[in-house]
Amino acid sequence: MEKEIWVPVTFTHIEYPKGDLLGMILAWFSLLPSFTVISFIPIIVLRRDLTTIFFFVGMFVNEGINQVLKRVIAEPRPSRTASSVVWGQYGMPSSHSQFAGYFSMFVILLFYVRISVVTFIIPLAKIWKHVLAASTVLVSLAICYSRVYLKYHTQSQICAGFLVGLAVGSIWFIILEKFAGPYFPIIASMPICEMLLIKDYSLIPNALWCEYHCIKTEMRSRAKKYVRPE
Repeated sequence: MEKEIWVPVTFTHIEYPKGDLLGMILAWFSLLPSFTVISFIPIIVLRRDLTTIFFFVGMFVNEGINQVLKRVIAEPRPSRTASSVVWGQYGMPSSHSQFAGYFSMFVILLFYVRISVVTFIIPLAKIWKHVLAASTVLVSLAICYSRVYLKYHTQSQICAGFLVGLAVGSIWFIILEKFAGPYFPIIASMPICEMLLIKDYSLIPNALWCEYHCIKTEMRSRAKKYVRPE
């Protein structure tokens, strides 16, 4: 019987069976948590929004909980073959599925509880939340499935991680709404936050429309003052 060969995705440590197109696609899905964390850095630098920062901090809280649970439960990862490499980490619960659970739960709660939509601005505004929420869930499930397909985790490790992530995402959002969020306007008005241009959008129903309107108004104001050189 020919031995199955596993190859890594370019410049990464995620492996998939050589010649397996589905395995290669799922390997890229498996990298999404890392890409997401990295992408939050420029988002925070550009937007400087307290809710986004709080969401980002929650990712590290979620990961910390995962590492504690892995060491307490101490369940090994599955072996791909009899000669499989020895894993350096335990597998219960899966950190990828826990991240997917945390991210999807927090985002869905953010869409349906915290973000309002001005329906006359966007014709499809009534359904965009449902589309984004469904997309988030589908991508999260694809991440979870990739970890089982690529034999990094067992099904029980994936299910446990996803459930823990859902719980952490829910609790972190409750902390945002009930405890941290009410103080965001005060925090944003602190001198250090004003110096760093850190903002709070929680009292604005549609921050995207507000930014667009403010920038457009400012551009019109400056256009009136601007005199083209002859």
